[in-house]
Amino acid sequence: MGLPPWETSESQLFALITGVNSGLGYGIATRMIDEFLTSPSTPPTKHLVLIITTRTPLKTRFTLSRLRQHLRSLAEYSDYSKKQQKLAKAQGREYKWEDTVQRVHFLGVEVDLCDLNSVYALADKLVNGTLGTPDATTYDGLKLPAGSPGTAGYRPDVQQDQWALSQAEGSTGRMRSWGWGLSGIKIPRLDVVVWNAGIGGWSGLHWPKAIWTILTDVIQATTWPVYKLVAPQTVLRPQCDGDHGSSGETQSLLNKEPSLGNVFCANLFGHYILTHEIMPLLSRPASPSATAGGKIIWISSIEAVPSKFSLDDLQGLKAPEPYESSKRLTDLLCMSATLPAAEKASASFFDQPQAEGRIKILKPRSYAAHPGIFVSEIFPVAQILKYLFEAVLYVARWLGSPWHPITAYKAAVAPVWIALTDDEQLQRMNATRSKWGSATDRSGHERVMRTEVPGWGWDGVDEDGHEGATKIGRQRGAVDATKESREEFEIMGAECWREMEGLRRQWEEVLQIKNKK
Repeated sequence: MGLPPWETSESQLFALITGVNSGLGYGIATRMIDEFLTSPSTPPTKHLVLIITTRTPLKTRFTLSRLRQHLRSLAEYSDYSKKQQKLAKAQGREYKWEDTVQRVHFLGVEVDLCDLNSVYALADKLVNGTLGTPDATTYDGLKLPAGSPGTAGYRPDVQQDQWALSQAEGSTGRMRSWGWGLSGIKIPRLDVVVWNAGIGGWSGLHWPKAIWTILTDVIQATTWPVYKLVAPQTVLRPQCDGDHGSSGETQSLLNKEPSLGNVFCANLFGHYILTHEIMPLLSRPASPSATAGGKIIWISSIEAVPSKFSLDDLQGLKAPEPYESSKRLTDLLCMSATLPAAEKASASFFDQPQAEGRIKILKPRSYAAHPGIFVSEIFPVAQILKYLFEAVLYVARWLGSPWHPITAYKAAVAPVWIALTDDEQLQRMNATRSKWGSATDRSGHERVMRTEVPGWGWDGVDEDGHEGATKIGRQRGAVDATKESREEFEIMGAECWREMEGLRRQWEEVLQIKNKK
């Protein structure tokens, strides 16, 4: 009974998260585990199959070891486990933490979002291949001794490492139920993907401007900073790998390669390609009664304002702030995908061959989320300055800003809420037309808030009462969306879809993707 019931995959939740080795990605993964297991709405027979991506096998092994440690702590030592123990005792039974652990299964893969060949390879592995789990590691990422718990060749007579997570002998089935030694796993579908991985492209701070703006207006200065120094966005190296026959043919393809910005590719285009390529998995329903395919959760930013993006510079190659440009483009694509003006332009992105047999195809739904402001590894400053910045964020929170979760775990509340909330409930809330932010009150209690999207409003609908109730935390000088601005947003979204689809097809031709398939 160690393995999850793959034959009845309706009782599973298959989730894929990118960039999990640190920061927000790790916060999303741990929070998803916690809320999946502790939520009263999760059936006790349901399993979570969590697929994580990092850039290297070492990071994958290390991250999975940390996640296993977190899972066991929740199941055996947390307040949740104590409540379960009391409940079991009152019911005349014994609480076994192993039963909780066996409901979560880890799989790990690697991808470099700035290498399109790597992106296509991952997509092929997910759709057509099988996945597995590397052996566990010590806390510092080193391999455990052969035969240790957490390795495929577990033997009870091998000396256990302190980070093996199990100090007692365990069966092979129990070890496999942790996600250890899993191999040859065919993923039937993807219920949730969270596109978190990315880069900032910053090089440091403009200190005089930072000090002045923080001292004079700490909330605005820490929510919409104007003091970040941006490193010039680099154009990625040629993507053609030389495996195209003659050198002349390779050179011809290299000449056709369009420029590809590193920030644009890491934050958006790599995920965009991956989403299209795994559409067969995202379009398979979780149950016969399902009304939609999987959830595509795009991590945006509260700083994604119109002034940072230009349609004439889709990739932000000339933009002074390419990170913010990529996030504004993310919002435009997300919220316009099903609007009348953009639906025709976006249709090819969601297209896929008709499934054989009786398996129906359901279009996945896209959602935009942002983490608010938290202490992130993405910004290149010394550790002591991160502590100072964290203190300033607490001041902003205490002064009434809702957008300062501060920790990655709290910043993960919005994407995890979307991931685990029932589809019908999200539809009733018009969730695909809104941007959902991680917020807190002054005491740090996290919650999810609709976030204003400039030009679009809170949900693209002119409802004064609704919008007026959510105007807390607006950027100073923000202008209410109008009918005209929403129409312009929709038209721009449609144009963005046409440009992105054109770029995707161009890269398919350059990399000869159809020939490889």
